[in-house]
Amino acid sequence: MTEKNPLGRHLVFDQARKKTLASTRGQYPAPLRAIEVVRVGIEDGMAAGFEAEARAVGELAVSTTAKNLLHVFHLTEAAKRESGLPGGTARPVTHTAVLGAGTMGGGIAQLIAGETDLPVRLKDVRYEALAAGMEHAAGIFAKLRERRQIDAAGVRRKMALLGPTLDWSGFARADLVIEAIVEKLSVKQDVFAELAGQVPEGAVLASNTSSLSVARIGEKTPHPERVVGMHFFNPVDKMPLVEVVAPAGADPSAVNTVFEFTRRLGKTPILVRDTPGFLVNRLLMFYSLEAFALLAEGHRIEDIDRAMNEWGMPLGPMALTDEVGTDVAAKVAHILGEAFSDRLTLPAWLDRMPENGRLGTKNGRGFYLYEGRERKAPDPEAYTLLGLAPHVQEPDLGALADRMVLPMVNEAARCLEEEVVRSAGDLDLALLFGAGFPPFRGGLCRWADQQALPHLIAALERLETAVAGRFHPSDALRRTAEAGGFYARFGRAGERP
Repeated sequence: MTEKNPLGRHLVFDQARKKTLASTRGQYPAPLRAIEVVRVGIEDGMAAGFEAEARAVGELAVSTTAKNLLHVFHLTEAAKRESGLPGGTARPVTHTAVLGAGTMGGGIAQLIAGETDLPVRLKDVRYEALAAGMEHAAGIFAKLRERRQIDAAGVRRKMALLGPTLDWSGFARADLVIEAIVEKLSVKQDVFAELAGQVPEGAVLASNTSSLSVARIGEKTPHPERVVGMHFFNPVDKMPLVEVVAPAGADPSAVNTVFEFTRRLGKTPILVRDTPGFLVNRLLMFYSLEAFALLAEGHRIEDIDRAMNEWGMPLGPMALTDEVGTDVAAKVAHILGEAFSDRLTLPAWLDRMPENGRLGTKNGRGFYLYEGRERKAPDPEAYTLLGLAPHVQEPDLGALADRMVLPMVNEAARCLEEEVVRSAGDLDLALLFGAGFPPFRGGLCRWADQQALPHLIAALERLETAVAGRFHPSDALRRTAEAGGFYARFGRAGERP
């Protein structure tokens, strides 16, 4: 047997370590220690193996990684006990509808049918869009069947809950309608105004907008207090976060209906204020635009992404832009660039990608080339289109990561001071579940506190001098440092400040 052959053992353990490092990048020490414990047990005997196991457990249990993962667990458990706005009881939801049968709409409709067994009316203005939305939902169910999480009869039953329509039939019974149409304020306003006349008076109207003001979306609606934000993240079936957006004057019962229904969908709701970009997209915009600045300075697409991959992000900012869609990213960037023009600078070439048909993964061409959904190499033609010439050799990946992460820390302090989100714990959980922030770092605020905010402020000041004034440490961050850190000032896991 292989384990009795010293050479065979060496090869087996060497391959196990290589595969583990490839998947963890060395950021999670426990799997490597487990391999070592097994090796000791086989080579030196059971007693030695038990001793090695005890020593490994003792050392790992007090490691920063273990403490951060435990922190994330506590955040997750605390979120299960959170409620929405005070003063309102969630309404029962027995019939639902989704407006817009694109990727998001089809994914939301599939999620409702899959998780709640409720009937879903799926409306669009084009037959082709409805067909695509139904196909998208069927594809998700097919993958679940491949993983044996549902059988063929279950797929048929779930798909039967989806009712595609080109008109308003079925909406008279809807308790909750989720809108997922084009990200254009005037269109959403008109649709919501018309929608209000098609549903029961107590129905809750939710928008999946990623950056537009929910209050403005509901301005033309007869009862704007029942319009709430319900921001899903793409892909809907995989991303666990939903931002529940409560605009000023919203009916607490309407907000809490969305909050509790999010839980029925198996997602984690985080309550946020109705501000530009809400929480996650606002923070990610500072991260992404700094990546674009690095690109303009001559850094390569793959180096920018590799810097953040090695830091722990599952997708680098360039790959993330392709995943979101360059068209969607550009629209959100314009909205946030206008809202925060004092500290967000949009590159002149921002719109060239979508204008030239480079939409990212949705059509196989963006910053990268794709075969199906599989990302291949960066596309050299992208540089030509944007008028850029990569020339930086052997960049300092740690310095690149600092350039992208520190603006998020700076903006996080502003978000918490503005009460965009209720606590540092909620902010951390939102980035963990909505942006893939590395769990081993515990969350953005947790990581910043561990680095010591005065140290990060000094790093921002150096960048302000060496790079640009946009790195100027915010007064909110300085006040947070003086208060002892994010969690000291804005609450710990599950606590409200």
